[in-house]
Amino acid sequence: MAVSPAPSPEEVSSALRQRLAGRFPGEVSDVEAPARVTGGFDFWIYGLHFGGAGLPAQWTAPLIARIPAAAERFALLERECRLQAWVTAHGYPAPPLLELIPPGELFGSPVQVMQRVAGTRMDDAITAAPSRIPRLVGQLAASQVALHRLPVPEWARAGPGWSLADRRLQLARYLVAQGLRGPLAEALERAEQIVPLLEVPEPVICHGDFHPRNLLLDGGTVWVLDWTDAGIGDRHGDIARTEWLFRFAAVAITGEAGRAVSQALPALSRDYLPSYRRELPVDAARLRLWMPLQHLGAWAMAVAGQQGFYGPAHPEDDSRIATWAEEQFRLSIEELPCTEGRDSADRPRRL
Repeated sequence: MAVSPAPSPEEVSSALRQRLAGRFPGEVSDVEAPARVTGGFDFWIYGLHFGGAGLPAQWTAPLIARIPAAAERFALLERECRLQAWVTAHGYPAPPLLELIPPGELFGSPVQVMQRVAGTRMDDAITAAPSRIPRLVGQLAASQVALHRLPVPEWARAGPGWSLADRRLQLARYLVAQGLRGPLAEALERAEQIVPLLEVPEPVICHGDFHPRNLLLDGGTVWVLDWTDAGIGDRHGDIARTEWLFRFAAVAITGEAGRAVSQALPALSRDYLPSYRRELPVDAARLRLWMPLQHLGAWAMAVAGQQGFYGPAHPEDDSRIATWAEEQFRLSIEELPCTEGRDSADRPRRL
């Protein structure tokens, strides 16, 4: 997968202003200086704000432009936008989408443009006032439950490419398809055996990466950002992801930020599941069934990072996370029961 260099904020603003000037009458200008926005793992994210007498109101509000590092992400981004637009249309607080521009029209990669929503990131609120953790985790869980209660579009229920399990495994599958062999490929083979067990008769909409860094607090509203990993499936897959991320944060986030987060993690882990259970039941066995996919996803990300898949590699961090994720994957597999059948050595075959 080819990774393009990131355009500057000024280049993004200029390209979009020219596009808008060709569609609407009058001059289009910057109300605020364009800027790169902190955050985003495999996306470049920009804050923009345009003005112009001929622009529709939605284009004069503060905006966010998200550009994936690789043009091949366009098909996935189309699905992401479609599902995000669905939940927004059903009253769920996700940023309203304005346009998805195909690769080649502005840059080598596609450009997703949406309204910029205001608020304080929930992880910042947690570290600033740890005494508020029970209340904030309650808001997190209630927002996730509300998502799981939304109607599922028939086009997602019936169409290919919407499976939450497939979204979690897609990077590992891609790496193996590109010729990667060794422990990660063997782990993927074991994870594929779990996938049929993850299906449920009544799937729900799942965000796929529901955690405090993807939530903005704006008064009584909890805005949910970054729908990259969204899909349709067992809500326990979404719950397992959130629970797992509280563990992963202690490994992935280092330095001063890591210390602040680590202090909050025990309370987050303690309060999250009870808060969710106040609204809907949780099956602990199904959470365990989803855990190997969480670890494998992190392992694949670290391996991809070591290869410069998302830009400049960070060998020390990627190696540390890969080692941790591989170990946790093997432990989580061992926690699962034996499946029926035998392997080639006629021994009980584990998942």
